[in-house]
Amino acid sequence: MATEDPAVDAEPKRADWSIEEVGVLVQYLHDHCAEWGDTGNFRQSTYANAAGHIRLLHISGKIKDHKNILIKWGAIKQTYNVIITYHSKSGKHWDNEHGTNISGALAGENWSKYVAMKGNALMRPFHNKGWEYIDFLEDIF
Repeated sequence: MATEDPAVDAEPKRADWSIEEVGVLVQYLHDHCAEWGDTGNFRQSTYANAAGHIRLLHISGKIKDHKNILIKWGAIKQTYNVIITYHSKSGKHWDNEHGTNISGALAGENWSKYVAMKGNALMRPFHNKGWEYIDFLEDIF
């Protein structure tokens, strides 16, 4: 009777995303924004085609399928929505070069409190830098 080594996982369960894969995904969806569906998402065939498009970039984790693309797209949209919500608040600075442009101890303290609040954690990376995908997302939406 053969036993399987539990340390060997033939099929990874997680889709690990490289920076290149995310960039190519956003560019692909931007290029195919005419395929935007009525529900605020792309059609399943667009996600499947995007998965095939990024397959050559696969490095680790699970090979991405349409479901992984849909999930990643949801996370990207969530980041976009958090940025737009922040920027729409009166007195809140945002530019795509410096992000929220937080400088100084008091501003840093206020920023830490803001990102600690429920729903604001996605803004954390943008305290002093922009988001490379914002222009693509603005075009799509």
